[in-house]
Amino acid sequence: MSPYQWSDRDVEARADLPSVIDAVQGVLEHEATGAAWNIDKTMATWAPMSSAHALGAIDTEEQLVVFKTWVNTPAGATAVLTAFSAADGSLRASLQAGVAGALRTAAVSGLATRWMSHQDADELAVLGTGRQALRQVAAVAAVRKLRRVRVWSRTPERAVGFAAQVQTDLGLAAEAFPTVEAASQDAPIVTLITRATDPFFTLDTLAEGAHLNAVGAILPANAEFDAALLASSALTVVDSVSNARRGSRELGEFFGDDWTSVHRLADLVTGKVARPERPRCTVFKGMGMGLSDLSVAALLLRDARPSSQK
Repeated sequence: MSPYQWSDRDVEARADLPSVIDAVQGVLEHEATGAAWNIDKTMATWAPMSSAHALGAIDTEEQLVVFKTWVNTPAGATAVLTAFSAADGSLRASLQAGVAGALRTAAVSGLATRWMSHQDADELAVLGTGRQALRQVAAVAAVRKLRRVRVWSRTPERAVGFAAQVQTDLGLAAEAFPTVEAASQDAPIVTLITRATDPFFTLDTLAEGAHLNAVGAILPANAEFDAALLASSALTVVDSVSNARRGSRELGEFFGDDWTSVHRLADLVTGKVARPERPRCTVFKGMGMGLSDLSVAALLLRDARPSSQK
């Protein structure tokens, strides 16, 4: 069989966020048993604010090996994903990975929110209005019934426009706020999705018992939240410990060489760790990992097979 070739438009038509969230959970369950693992991320950076990345993953249950490579520059970005058979090394699929990457990034946040936020949490504060932000909102809305989305951006006009987009595209009540403090006040879920180079979010702006998704700063020089906030986190979870150790400025500054209290998302979804009853806060730091990309490829390939082979 010839390998599949999918464009971003094809991926958009074939995968939805709830399905990707469930697919990521399934692959992480394989990771927890040792049947799947990440190939560590490597990256390089150059001025002005440009970076090149590569990562991968293997899942022996899905019989898949994937690699994703991408380049981000101020002028644009391109990502490519290739999927191979773990059984015979054949190329199964190649696809543009812009949409797939956005889906898996949002899905991982949604999965973390499912397991780490209070089940009655009904408001989300999203800080940042870039190209990833709308799917981040949609992912939280897929796991929690949101009555309102609170929006902040460094550019007030963008916050207003994004709030309108949330209402139009997702059918959710949304409101723009002028400051970080006003947007996050009393919000039980907060998502940071910025390219901040210095921390702008502190514990004082996080409500008692709130869950924080920090998924925007994935370069070693960048940071969205004050590392001291982690002292009050009752549960700190990452998608990949090795990628977080290599690339998270916030976690690196706080944990140094002792990461024993940092847990994998795979351990959370399989019940090895759990959200405490009354936490001051919980924190998920997403850095990107090959297994989340593999989950999208597995979902697409599963749905692409003839019904007689499923």
